Amino acid sequence: MSVQVSYKKQGIIFLCLFLVLLISLEIGSRVIEYSEENNCEFIGKEAMNDVEENWQQQICKDNNSIMYEVDGILNYAPNQSMKTININSHGFRGDEFSEIKDSDTYRIFLVGGSTVFLATSDDKTINSFLQEKLENYYPNKKFEVLNAGIGSAYSYSEKYLIQNVLTEFEPDLVIVYSGGNDANNRYGIDYAIPGVDTSQLTSETNYSEDPIKKIIKEIDYRTPYVLLKSINQFENNFQTSNSSKNQVQELWTERMNQICETNTELGIKSIILVQPMLGSGDKELSNYEKKLLEHYGVYMIDTLDILNKIAISLVQLENTCDATYDLRMIFDDTNEPLFFDHIHVNDLGNEIIAKEISRITINHLQ
Repeated sequence: MSVQVSYKKQGIIFLCLFLVLLISLEIGSRVIEYSEENNCEFIGKEAMNDVEENWQQQICKDNNSIMYEVDGILNYAPNQSMKTININSHGFRGDEFSEIKDSDTYRIFLVGGSTVFLATSDDKTINSFLQEKLENYYPNKKFEVLNAGIGSAYSYSEKYLIQNVLTEFEPDLVIVYSGGNDANNRYGIDYAIPGVDTSQLTSETNYSEDPIKKIIKEIDYRTPYVLLKSINQFENNFQTSNSSKNQVQELWTERMNQICETNTELGIKSIILVQPMLGSGDKELSNYEKKLLEHYGVYMIDTLDILNKIAISLVQLENTCDATYDLRMIFDDTNEPLFFDHIHVNDLGNEIIAKEISRITINHLQ
């Protein structure tokens, strides 16, 4: 009898210790998750030296406060107003605009991921700088350059957004600033659907997560999610196979072709741009940028290799798109710190990009 009681006590003690361990892990995971969600990589970085620290904190707070909705793809919820970010009734960053375009207006959508969306304020985004430069060059012409950047957008979501949303706004020109997120998201968010052979994939194939990973992310217990993120970060230290790299290249190219084909049918012009990343050109890197490049190691080597493959594919778009340009070397003549992570740049970087896109656009308009 005493032996049975002893076993029961041991079992209860073990169960209690196990529960304490689970609770401790959960508390720790939530602290880590909260810390990551309320911290931004750009704060205190040398690329942001010209921005006051309290404004950097406000930018971080506003970006972490953005509300999203899902309608085919991840979008920003409309009508959000913050100190550093305004999202209009159409779900795009910037001022309000009419769905029906004025007859004397030349409307441009700049499409891409967070590199299009991010800036220290609405008037420091790439599209805002671009509109200013176009208006200065054509003082008698009315331009609307609209920001259709969505965080984490890649070739599938860019194609979906253009074909299902943007065409309703009667754009004259769509500029796609792309490549970075396709090169980035080969881990965690896969190009392939689990269980489907690569040969069966088409340009309609979306990134699909492993069903088990999806369930883990959706449950309220956060420890598995935090552990999953750590595993994905660990996976980033391993090389990507050439077949995976080629798959990204092929799908990106096919999707860009489809964007241009759709736009041509509707009388909309298309310009496809491959964006720069840290290390994609011969820019003289600052000390921090050098350390950042070293920190990403094999992951960045593979990412840049995929971006290079994407840039090589531009030649395949020449017959369907109105223009294609490789912007990977755009910062080669700039010595100032621009990157605060492996892909995002400061306001000066946005202005340099806008200057080159304005040159491309003006050349196209003439």
